Amino acid sequence: MTFIPKPKKFKPFNPRFWDREFRSEFNKWEFQLLEEFNSSKKAERPVISGTALADHRLGRGRFLLIPSRYLTQDYILCECPSDIPIPSSWTYVTIHGRRKIFQNHYEILVDDIVYTKMKTPLKPEIDFREFQDYLLLKWNGIDSPLRELLAFEFVSSPPLFALKQAGGLSLSIYDGASTGQSKKILRYFRNIIPPQVALGKSGLIDIPWMHTKLTLPPFSWSFRSFDADKPISQPLYAFLSNRKSNKFAEISIGLGSKESAPISVYEPPLVMVDQPTLLPSSAEERSINLDPPPEVTKYIIDAQMNFPTIGTTQVDLEKELESVSSKIVELAAKYNVPSLVQRHGLFDSSYYGRPQSIMRLALASARAYGKQSIDDQWVKKAFNEYYLKNIKTIFDSWPDVFTSKGVEIVTLKENLDKQILRFITDNETKDFGVGIHLIEEHFNRDKIELIASLRRLLALGKIRETKLDVYRSVPLE
Repeated sequence: MTFIPKPKKFKPFNPRFWDREFRSEFNKWEFQLLEEFNSSKKAERPVISGTALADHRLGRGRFLLIPSRYLTQDYILCECPSDIPIPSSWTYVTIHGRRKIFQNHYEILVDDIVYTKMKTPLKPEIDFREFQDYLLLKWNGIDSPLRELLAFEFVSSPPLFALKQAGGLSLSIYDGASTGQSKKILRYFRNIIPPQVALGKSGLIDIPWMHTKLTLPPFSWSFRSFDADKPISQPLYAFLSNRKSNKFAEISIGLGSKESAPISVYEPPLVMVDQPTLLPSSAEERSINLDPPPEVTKYIIDAQMNFPTIGTTQVDLEKELESVSSKIVELAAKYNVPSLVQRHGLFDSSYYGRPQSIMRLALASARAYGKQSIDDQWVKKAFNEYYLKNIKTIFDSWPDVFTSKGVEIVTLKENLDKQILRFITDNETKDFGVGIHLIEEHFNRDKIELIASLRRLLALGKIRETKLDVYRSVPLE
């Protein structure tokens, strides 16, 4: 009798970064650099380019050369004579010298150092649409603009150096089906990119014959996800408040919630991110066994070598921030949002740096489409296609969060209070409020009960009594 062994449970291949070794894990240009580096270091009179790494543990006048900043699969030790200073760490140089074989490894006696720039690819090997397909390979039911917004988190935005702010794009993801899908997709994202990148792990170069291990700084971008239904930690709160980081140039944050809408429009999960989003109830993870596609990691590496700018000067940036602020004010007017309600942050042009959020969104989209510089037209396009469309989706999907005029109702405890407030805002005009007789006719409830509800709304500042028994929502300006 033959026993058929039970098939092993599928275990996906863990994506890697520092310890990549297979050709499919590298961009074509990365693998070409590795091949050229390995070939050049073996020549009698090597001319070899790479990134310098200086460390006192290597000895006087010595530095390490690696193919590029994040390619640690090969290296060579370089030794300078007393009249040639060693280059600073992370400078890209071309070395002219003489090969030296010492204890079964190569070294270079340096004759000359030329400071240069690494030739980088003009664009990634796949386009932005293909990147979205790979990123959401196992997910159905996610359409624009959420599809692009999720991808922009990984494309990331370069730092706003003039404002001393770190780059990256941060989203809060609410769950349209309240089934925990938003947290599930964040876990999926953490598994589809190398943990060394997501968690910001440093690289390590082992030099066995010197009994030395050199530490390299982490990749410039990291992705962090948090449970938005739990209190936000102080370090995360501080970062989202000022967008400053001592360790990373760019950090993207994903806040996942099981709620289908915020329980308050004043709380961090909604107002502190660049964009609140809603994962639709149609979103689902496909039950298929797939290894994380290496194209995701390769695209992230490629895209983040592009540093698009806003114009060319500080003045250009300041003008664009002013322009974006006016767009937000216009958006509040478009939705007829009372000024006293704008403090919740979706429309406030200064609350938690909302204009900067739009700039980060525009820069991420510029990076995705290979642009080197953006102007007002590009920012306007990003604003309309992503920010504005997403806000419209939010308003359409959260009828119990805002009234039709943007008055916040989600924190009201009594259902009758919500209904009356919604009725007042839907029926008031610029010139006239809503009388109690209309409220009585519509609700057909005991007048004492209706008056009690109106008094609660007055106490909370949701409505005002313009004249006896005539009510309006918070005043328009």
